[in-house]
Amino acid sequence: MIAELSRWVLAKCPNTRDLTRDELSRYEAKDPLHGWVVPFECKTDRFDLQVVLLQDFPWAKPRVYCTEKFQFMQFPHVEKDGAFCLYPPGTEHNPLNPKGLIWDAIKEATRLIVASYDDAFINDFADEFDSYWSKTEGGKNIVSLLPPGGASRRVSLWRSTVDYYLADDDAALENWLRNRFPGNKKDYSFSTATHIVLKRPILPSEYPKSGAAILRFLRELAPDSMELLADAAETADDRFTVSFEGRTDDGPVFFAIEVMPPIKQGMKAGRRPDMVQKGFRPGKVPIPIRMQRLFGGNKVERHESVRADPSWIHGRDTPTVASLFDKHVLMIGAGSLGSEVALLLAKTGVGSITLVDQERLDYPNVGRHVLGVADVGKSKAKSLAEKLAGSFPHMRSIKYFAEDWQSLFGKRPEVFHNTDLIVSTVGSWVAEGRLNQEAKKAADFPPVIYGWAEPFSVAGHAVLIGSNGPCFACGMDHLGKALQTVCEWDTETTRKQPHCGASFQPYGPVSLSGVAALVAKTTTKALLGEVHPGTETVYWASKEEIAEQGGCFTSDFLNCFSDVPEFGGTRKFEWRQKEDCAFCTGA
Repeated sequence: MIAELSRWVLAKCPNTRDLTRDELSRYEAKDPLHGWVVPFECKTDRFDLQVVLLQDFPWAKPRVYCTEKFQFMQFPHVEKDGAFCLYPPGTEHNPLNPKGLIWDAIKEATRLIVASYDDAFINDFADEFDSYWSKTEGGKNIVSLLPPGGASRRVSLWRSTVDYYLADDDAALENWLRNRFPGNKKDYSFSTATHIVLKRPILPSEYPKSGAAILRFLRELAPDSMELLADAAETADDRFTVSFEGRTDDGPVFFAIEVMPPIKQGMKAGRRPDMVQKGFRPGKVPIPIRMQRLFGGNKVERHESVRADPSWIHGRDTPTVASLFDKHVLMIGAGSLGSEVALLLAKTGVGSITLVDQERLDYPNVGRHVLGVADVGKSKAKSLAEKLAGSFPHMRSIKYFAEDWQSLFGKRPEVFHNTDLIVSTVGSWVAEGRLNQEAKKAADFPPVIYGWAEPFSVAGHAVLIGSNGPCFACGMDHLGKALQTVCEWDTETTRKQPHCGASFQPYGPVSLSGVAALVAKTTTKALLGEVHPGTETVYWASKEEIAEQGGCFTSDFLNCFSDVPEFGGTRKFEWRQKEDCAFCTGA
């Protein structure tokens, strides 16, 4: 194949030749197979493109080099080994068209060369900043909890032996660390750092190598920050950290540096004088002199910032995240359905969740519960709260009460009132009927979503009930059975256990996932005001899946559609007022 491809390339591209063995050996680390020198002229300049095929070609795309004129960090879109970065990460290609792969690589390389004549080309360094900035030797990874889009400000810093952590204040940072490292009982010692918002990310030519270089780009890109930096320098006798945020058309980027204290060269570390304080009494160094000493020729270490703020974790700066993060959901029930819903809400970005459940996890629960065998015998609410806090340490609040909601409400009703939404997944009419009764009594009671699954979890419901309009009981009979269902069954849908009166619903986590997604999605939409009280949202599996479990659609459900809803889906219905509802009439 190589011989045929070589004949084709030599015929396709005039004045092209094969790479010699010595030339090919320059790419030995990439395990080259073959290559060519393809000349290209642009505006009287000549460029010798070196097109290299790797051993796993055509499954690997060709690499194109022009190292004599295009090197890493001198021009954007050049990788560390000098190859042109021709395609975005993850771009697929057709390995069955090797000639097309070679020709496309050549064309893309020439396109980059032509683009490089435009003065604006260098700005791609800023637009793709994360591809070029890297920490220096001794630099750290900074886990940044700072939300984007704010102003320059002083922030809180914790230095571990491995990474650094940044947050807007000590309380937020300690909350995150306690959730993330629950076994650490020691007190944290926080420092103050400075976060500066720039007009744009800095270019490689501006990457600082000294304290003086920082001041140079700040005078252009954030002149208003100089006073803030001087304020930080006033109390900095040792190294101090500066975090930066640069704005691009594709979103913000974060990076950081650490200004090391100035040292007197030629002296051993233990004998070096304090070059910031030298010549002045403690605390009496004038600010201009302190700034001059801290931002002179002293060393700067580059750090890499890793965003861990809610806006980035939950949807990568999706606009709705900020609204959800300010919301508080009280969940009654942390069982198989409730635990899945709680996990989905935490993943979606709900900032505060309170869990209420008196039960302990048992082995039969494990197969369809978020928790595992390690938590058997433990409180579901407590273990789930700890799991969510550890997985999402940035959450504003994750609390639990290992008791039934009725006893909690009797002692602390404010827990129920000080929330944006209540979600009940207990599936017990005694519990949910009473919750419905309490909700009807108080005009300021938060809205409640009742979520439940039909047998085998092939259908599910989520009903949003507010203080006005129909109540939850309006759609139930006197024993708490829904008046309208998706499915009906010819046989018993529960299985008995060898205990007196004990039974269970035989369903697994895969079928339950559709119902959990329904309840979680309805919850988030309700929090965002996209679902209104008196709305029932229904999920159903395909007709085939329902039939496999021995069920079929009810005639009432089918009457809601012009065509049979055989492929599954979701739909909203009105939750109608029942004229003789005992809860609504006060009987």
